[in-house]
Amino acid sequence: MAALRGALDGMEKWVEEIPPDKDAKARFGNPLFRKWHERLVERTKIVVGTILDVHAKAQGNKIDEESRSSFIEHAHRLGLEAARGHDTFVPKMSSASVKQRDDICVECAAYWHASFGHPTRLDYGTGHEASFLVFLYALYRAGCFEPKPKGLRAVTLSIFSQYLKVCRGLQTIYMLEPAGSHGVWGLDDYHCLPFYFGACQLINNFEGFDPRSIHDQRILEEYHQRYLYFGCIRYIMQLKTGAPFRETSPMLNDISSIETWSKVSSGLLRLFEGEVLGKLPVVQHFVFGELFKATWQPVQVPQPAPSRKFIDGIGGDECIAPWAAKSNNNEHKPTKAPWAK
Repeated sequence: MAALRGALDGMEKWVEEIPPDKDAKARFGNPLFRKWHERLVERTKIVVGTILDVHAKAQGNKIDEESRSSFIEHAHRLGLEAARGHDTFVPKMSSASVKQRDDICVECAAYWHASFGHPTRLDYGTGHEASFLVFLYALYRAGCFEPKPKGLRAVTLSIFSQYLKVCRGLQTIYMLEPAGSHGVWGLDDYHCLPFYFGACQLINNFEGFDPRSIHDQRILEEYHQRYLYFGCIRYIMQLKTGAPFRETSPMLNDISSIETWSKVSSGLLRLFEGEVLGKLPVVQHFVFGELFKATWQPVQVPQPAPSRKFIDGIGGDECIAPWAAKSNNNEHKPTKAPWAK
């Protein structure tokens, strides 16, 4: 996990090394984002390979508590160097292990490439965010994360928050177009998952914050780095300053009236399932392999096509509008306008 965090820290600096084209005339999508994405593709094997290699080293050596912090720092530094394009870590591996590692890299690369926006359309949306979630799931299936709630919670708060910083940099610097945005009737122009994760984090919080706390500016300023949900709300308020929050984000404003964070989180999960995972334009871009298999059961049963035919054939009585039907004496009497004489 530390290697992935280090890689994301390094990727945050890429926008400084690849500045946007100031002469671009498009409202959305700076063409220099394509160069940023080219670097992403070029360094994928190094980044993903470093993550897997560090995990293999951690599994092969018993790390005690005293050396744990130094190993985490070392792993973070390796991830940072990988983002810079330096493959500094070459572990000793058998040919079978190398083959397995390369297969995992190939599958993870597909999800990694789709996690930061589309280089052709120059947009970013919840589908790209979902691809990053699949990327994390693939690493989990590969054994890179502990299958315990404590370890997965750390992955969510540490990794996803840094991923959010990288993506926000891309959205603002390269002016990526929101893909599938619902405008003011969405949570955010680009994201959905940080709100769900943030609401889960606030369940039974020690400070006693409830959903209405988002309207307290002091709380947002003091706790935006600690609580992911507050950070997202604060970011929206800083970005959309032309109108009150209830007008720029009516959906989030309505959510603040819900009693508990448990209800907020369950509602946001249903929203993600329905508006992201339940939408064909999003899931049609997913690819599947050994780590992420297409073995699920459909949530909704497809509706059968109508089988009823015209009763009286094409052009029968049921095809005629009621006002165009003939009267009982077989005479068609059109209705006159009130002013007609």
